[in-house]
Amino acid sequence: MRRILVTTAIVLLSLACVTSLFATGGQEQKGPTTLAISIRTLSNPYQNNYKVGAEAFGKSVGLPVDVLTTEANSQKGITDIKAEVAKTGGNVVFFIDPNEETDDVAIAKILDQAGVYFLTWWNKPADVKVWNFKHWVAHVSFDGIAAGYFTGTELFKSFRTPNKGKVFAIQGLLANTPAAERFQGLQKALAENTGVELVQWVAGDWDRTKAYNQTREMLIAHPDIDGVWCANDDMAMGAIQALKEAGLAGKVLVTGTDGIPELFDAIKAGTAAATVMNDAKYQTGLGLAMSLAAKQGKLDVAAQPQKYRQFEIPAVNVNKANVDQIVHDYLDSTPNYDFSNFFAKWSVAIP
Repeated sequence: MRRILVTTAIVLLSLACVTSLFATGGQEQKGPTTLAISIRTLSNPYQNNYKVGAEAFGKSVGLPVDVLTTEANSQKGITDIKAEVAKTGGNVVFFIDPNEETDDVAIAKILDQAGVYFLTWWNKPADVKVWNFKHWVAHVSFDGIAAGYFTGTELFKSFRTPNKGKVFAIQGLLANTPAAERFQGLQKALAENTGVELVQWVAGDWDRTKAYNQTREMLIAHPDIDGVWCANDDMAMGAIQALKEAGLAGKVLVTGTDGIPELFDAIKAGTAAATVMNDAKYQTGLGLAMSLAAKQGKLDVAAQPQKYRQFEIPAVNVNKANVDQIVHDYLDSTPNYDFSNFFAKWSVAIP
């Protein structure tokens, strides 16, 4: 009996040590810190550039990179983050593009308890504040309202009668911050252009095939449509395919947001009016750089003003006038990113 009691005590002590190590973010672990990113998918060119940016940053600092994908499943995303923390013993930092804004609190609690520093992009509930979590370094975003407004106004200009006609809108995921903001931007453009009628809108969930099918169905009800506004480029490409099959490509233009190569080609070909380029490579580089600096003690998170904990940086508006220059600067070559000043592109605080 004594032998059993001693063995049980040793097991319990070992479990306590493991729990303590997890709670302190694996600070007793030796070896290189893993740079991890949690994103939606690798099948979308914009999202795939998250991976490109993370690997480039990892190479620059000599650290390994792990790429996790939610595949639009919030529970999978949260489970994979837990598993990554366990696998690395907490010796990890994260860049996270949450599948939905409702995921943020669960993720923050998991990583705060584990002592793991992380930065989020795009999705965050307005009433959740980063500074209430010790290891949540920052939340950053591009201005979604400005993106939706720009693409909306550019689309209206392309109508057979400029700024007069009918528009069909394809949103992203409804419980998704950038999708909601971009649609707000479209509504702002509509309010300023009373000659434009929004005849129908649907949720395309960021999916190209779904947008293709939705556009085909819309054309049955509205064959006289003047433009298709999409919340991202992947859905815009699906809409363009449906318009091509209906013999309307180049007559009825499309807009998106993200800045994928296909959409740049569509702008050049005259089947798309505009997009907004969100530089995914810069996003992951900045997010991982800030999280790593916090882990290494080079960035005092708690000492940062609130305006540097929740903020936006500018994106790049793209239309026919500047698409060639954007392709040269961001596709044919890669900008030399400077992550020594984390707030060099800071534009406005997120309340």
